[in-house]
Amino acid sequence: MIQRRVMRPALLLLLFALLTLQPVAAQSLPAVILVDHERHLTLNGPFVGLGAEDDSNLLWSGPNQAAGANPAYDTTHYVNPRLNTLDMPLVRKFIDVSWFAPTPDGYDWDTPAMHVLYANLALHYRNNTQVMLTIWSLPPWLSAEAPTYRNTERQPAIAFPDPAHEEEWVTLIIDLLRHLYGMDGSGLYFSNITYVGGPNELEGIDASRLVRPYSLLRTRLAEVGLANRVALFGPDSFVEELLIAHHTPGLSPLLDVYDFHYYAAAPFEAGFTAAIDRLVNATATSGKQIWLTEFGELSYKNDDWRSLPIFVISGMNHGLAALLVWNVQDQIYNTSNMPAWGLWGVYESGYALKPAYYAWQMLAAHTPRQGTVYGHPCDRAQCPGLRLAVVGGSGGALSIIAYNMSDSAYPLELDLGELEFRSPLGRYTLDPSQPLPHSLAIPREAAPALNASILRDTLPAGALVVYATDRPRYYASTAPKAGAQSRYFGLK
Repeated sequence: MIQRRVMRPALLLLLFALLTLQPVAAQSLPAVILVDHERHLTLNGPFVGLGAEDDSNLLWSGPNQAAGANPAYDTTHYVNPRLNTLDMPLVRKFIDVSWFAPTPDGYDWDTPAMHVLYANLALHYRNNTQVMLTIWSLPPWLSAEAPTYRNTERQPAIAFPDPAHEEEWVTLIIDLLRHLYGMDGSGLYFSNITYVGGPNELEGIDASRLVRPYSLLRTRLAEVGLANRVALFGPDSFVEELLIAHHTPGLSPLLDVYDFHYYAAAPFEAGFTAAIDRLVNATATSGKQIWLTEFGELSYKNDDWRSLPIFVISGMNHGLAALLVWNVQDQIYNTSNMPAWGLWGVYESGYALKPAYYAWQMLAAHTPRQGTVYGHPCDRAQCPGLRLAVVGGSGGALSIIAYNMSDSAYPLELDLGELEFRSPLGRYTLDPSQPLPHSLAIPREAAPALNASILRDTLPAGALVVYATDRPRYYASTAPKAGAQSRYFGLK
């Protein structure tokens, strides 16, 4: 997201289309929907999962503390239990280089901002959550150009180095990764940091400006032994800029994952799916996956949950490999409109959970990681009142995401055919006519028993329902090394 949250008019025109978020009138019902287990929909590999931008560590910034945050207490009692319950396979994170290198005179890894970052990374390590680092805000000493940003302390900052400082930018990133991996003797070992990129949304620079620094970055990753551990993602920008980056000479081979951002006001679904189809058609032969690393509905933001299943189901069924919602928590550190984007509010709201939190919790926690999205005949034309995605995973995991967009109950009949999955299925329901739960998670109910291979159920009007196998708890495969990291792994 652009820090000052200014959307370009051409991009906004691209994002508007046909579907409103209001429930549609009841439609004639389709026949039994048959899942095609031989048709896999994700482009160039498995479906990675559903995540979010997690900048909750920014509660510790001076502006947030001045506004009323009690970061130690609030992180322990509000933020961390929610991140645990969301149980996401991946998150994207903001990195402000001024946290550890405010001047060119060396590093300070012992700042309050870095200690909070360590604690957040440790929580994600425990949850087996992979981390994407976006090198977002840089101190002015990395460019001769005038600062255009404010960093998390509202100090002057820049988004990307000028050509004379590109090698220093690469050195900063390599040294940060080596530090977080414990390769400099730090005692840390955050092996869940598996992606790095920057700048956020190009910010006025041409995509060709990425070629030299990214080439240097790949070379240095190999030199320090991180080439097989940390992948590069980009261009971390909007639809057309992804296509520009794809066609920029020399840039595509440097990127391991293509990613883009998409914001739209309702109606948006037709424009969104058309944009994905354009990206997939253009990049299919590249061998790269496409991840949506920021998205949101502009009018109501995350104060309304109904856009989320449309983004997710449409993205899954049109080839995206990961979707990360913007973002987990309201922030005030930079601009006045940031508070509307979180899945929960912050201090002035008493950290109130929004309905969007529950939608994302049931979607993210119950969708298999590294799964297979299966084809079926129920798209917008065949099933106007229903949106449906079917995802299988290892060990017989299965998730069925069904969103009833109609204003009346919808009798679902889904034939799983030859899909093999472990039983039983749980049922998780977000029904707009019912109160939200008092707990942090949508409660599990028993799903209806299958008749042969057919799941029959009635979806309440306007409801989001996820049917899912019970998933075993995932743990990081490598134990943390002794040393400084141990105190962060002890945090709850």
